[in-house]
Amino acid sequence: MRIPLIVLGAFTLALPVRAEPLPVKGYGQELVDQVMAKEPGLLVVVMHVSPPGVTNYPIIASNIGRIGKVADEDDMRVITTGKTNLEVAHGGTRFEVEMPMYDLAGNTIGALGIVFPYKKGANKAILEKRAVAIRDWLARHIVDAGSLVETYPVDPLATTKTHAQKLLNATLPHHPEVDLMAIRAKSPKGGGYSIVASSYGRIGQKSEELASGQPRAAQASGGKRYEIELPLFSAKGDGVGALTVGWPMGKGDDEKAFLARAEKLRDELRPRISSLESLFELDP
Repeated sequence: MRIPLIVLGAFTLALPVRAEPLPVKGYGQELVDQVMAKEPGLLVVVMHVSPPGVTNYPIIASNIGRIGKVADEDDMRVITTGKTNLEVAHGGTRFEVEMPMYDLAGNTIGALGIVFPYKKGANKAILEKRAVAIRDWLARHIVDAGSLVETYPVDPLATTKTHAQKLLNATLPHHPEVDLMAIRAKSPKGGGYSIVASSYGRIGQKSEELASGQPRAAQASGGKRYEIELPLFSAKGDGVGALTVGWPMGKGDDEKAFLARAEKLRDELRPRISSLESLFELDP
């Protein structure tokens, strides 16, 4: 991974192997922005990913622009071998870590480049460990490669600064066994039933309402994950939408046990939901 010291601008390019251009703001770019905001001193984050319909691994998100630049030989070596590239670069002032990038199910979807400022004698192992932690955090928020090039939010009128999203963000770290989580509801101000909060983007995406009131369950990611969608209630017991929860699935796992876990998590959220309206309240 060779990243220039100076970049004269960030812009979006149509990929030559893709029928349509990447979105102005995709979910992958949202994740890059979040990493840059929460990791002080970080210099560069670059995602080389091959979304559906693309035959190579272009940059689909970064904090330095170059969107659409196809992966070079070093990038492809990381993707094909699964081995991390470590390099002190730019006269010894930067430490570059490029490693395989994963989705929730552990599938390799590309290469992630992370660059730290560096001084001679600094502990490279600590920097690499920090990079791995960033990569693993990202994996928990990526359902598949295609999601990274989806417009974020899916509905341009949707907001990610709701009480529902804040509630989900506060809950998920206490449940490291959970792969993904989403809240679906119908806005009291009108509009369809959609995702109002999630751990994997797709905010504002229209969804099928859980009309029967009965849980829905299915295996996903080729049997690597088990997902349950069940009714979500307010503290008063009113139906306010649905909660989706997913877990990694192994051979022999008890599907009934997953339902019990989902119900327990749903009941944990319930006291913190005063009403349907509260899910949509701004809570930045």
